[in-house]
Amino acid sequence: MSQISADRNAKLKWILPILFIALAIAVFVLLKMSKPQAPSRPVQEKVWSVNTQVAEPSNHQPTLTLYGKIEAPRMSSLTAAVTAFVATVDIDEGSNIKKDQLLAQLDNRDAKLVVAQREADVSNYQAQLAAEKIRFESDEKTLQIQKNLVHLSGKAVKRYENLIKRKVASQDKLDSARRDYQQQVLSLTQREQAIADHPNRINQIESQLHRAIAQLDSAKLDLSRTDIRAPFDGRIASLSIAPGDRVRSGDPMLSLYSYERLEVRAQIPNRILPLFRGKADLNNISASGLLDGQIIKLQLNRVAAEVNSGNAGIDAFFRLTDTEQIPEPGRSLSIKLNLPPTADSIAIPPMALYGLNRIYKIVDNRLVAVEVDRIGDTQLSDGQPAVLIRTTDIKAGDLILTTQLPNAITGLRVKEAGKDA
Repeated sequence: MSQISADRNAKLKWILPILFIALAIAVFVLLKMSKPQAPSRPVQEKVWSVNTQVAEPSNHQPTLTLYGKIEAPRMSSLTAAVTAFVATVDIDEGSNIKKDQLLAQLDNRDAKLVVAQREADVSNYQAQLAAEKIRFESDEKTLQIQKNLVHLSGKAVKRYENLIKRKVASQDKLDSARRDYQQQVLSLTQREQAIADHPNRINQIESQLHRAIAQLDSAKLDLSRTDIRAPFDGRIASLSIAPGDRVRSGDPMLSLYSYERLEVRAQIPNRILPLFRGKADLNNISASGLLDGQIIKLQLNRVAAEVNSGNAGIDAFFRLTDTEQIPEPGRSLSIKLNLPPTADSIAIPPMALYGLNRIYKIVDNRLVAVEVDRIGDTQLSDGQPAVLIRTTDIKAGDLILTTQLPNAITGLRVKEAGKDA
């Protein structure tokens, strides 16, 4: 009995704690379930207070900001025409020059010697031409004399033939008369041939004379080219020679550019090109550049005839109309281009544009995304900057969002500032 009681007491020691723990858990769950619940509140959609603008399509003149580079398309590189030493250099890099101004002087002694040789050749052929004319006149005078001699020699032959028949003259006399006659005939033939060949000799000497004159002109031209003179008003861009240098024909000496041919090259985006199509007054499109804080007046001169691969637009060339300020080629500047007026365009503040081509209009207090074409910039009547857009999805009177919201999406609920939702 004592053993049974001991086992029962051991079991109770383990069971009672477990029962107490289970009872405590049950009480905790019962209390939690009977806890009063707070009434749930309905979720309310957030309404964003924004600023708006009423769409007013109108005829605006957009402006476009471009970035261009000053170029000198008529950059000239002067090279040596003769092989010579450089005697003097009268300018430096960056010097302003006038047309026909002496820039450098090459040693001209060799060129002068060549001119003297060519002048001697011309004098030689002129003398030959004069001698040939005198010879021709002499041949014409001698021709008649030789004809008379041939006639007399023929008569002498006939006389000796008659004397031979009468046996009063020897055969040697007849042979001598015939020999004289043949010699006179030969001399006459040679004289006639010389007279007939006179035009050919004249042509030959004249052609040699013309060639000598051309060589003389070339030598004089080379002599004149030892004086390096400016072909136009401009500025020295680079200088490659110094006194004492020896230059060969074709060696570069200096480069220069004309003030009047300076222009600005800038790229017009493809999205703007339709504004230029069909515009007869393309050259009347004005622009202005900003360089070193100063404004330079520009005029659109022409548009490139082809598009280089990889470019997102086409190059335009602007002529400088302000000659008081002459910038250096290679410098970059910003350009404000005044585009042709565009109908049905809308001016909006820059904050109203999302990305490059998206705005939002407000329909029933909710945002609706609209894709637009950005055609340029402009200024409002109060001087504030504005962006010009064009789209068929915005009508007159529509409300346009002008507040930059970080989470703007179609369907977002908004209200105009100062009004109830």
